[in-house]
Amino acid sequence: MEVTVAEKHVPGVPRRLPRVRSGYRVDVEISGTEFGVTITVDDHGQLGAVDIDHSKHGTVTHGLTTALGELLSAALAHGMTVEEFVHRFLHTRFEPFGITTGDPDIDWSSSPMDYLARRLALDFLPLRRQVELGVTHPDTAAPIW
Repeated sequence: MEVTVAEKHVPGVPRRLPRVRSGYRVDVEISGTEFGVTITVDDHGQLGAVDIDHSKHGTVTHGLTTALGELLSAALAHGMTVEEFVHRFLHTRFEPFGITTGDPDIDWSSSPMDYLARRLALDFLPLRRQVELGVTHPDTAAPIW
């Protein structure tokens, strides 16, 4: 049996993702505004990068959501944890906010960043932590708002 050492993050040195990597895309609408979120994972199934696509090109929201995806990807490469991102952006409130369609796990979000924090919490955090953050109901393990 071959024993390998888990990859550790070295401060100041960005983690590199493999050239070919896995991921998935979620297309959602928040109060009628369309967003696409592409989530890339590394070889160990850990969050590697996030790309946010907004349907209204040229708008302030488009620019900010695109920039946030790039900033989050860079922060992840430099050692930021998913939990830290979720903690910082969960419950942020700005437009568009409201009913979320296209993602059966999340039916309401208070902003695009709140939606992303909820999606990443559901996909990458342990159930116990999801419950503590108020993303998942403790009795049913069903996502809540």
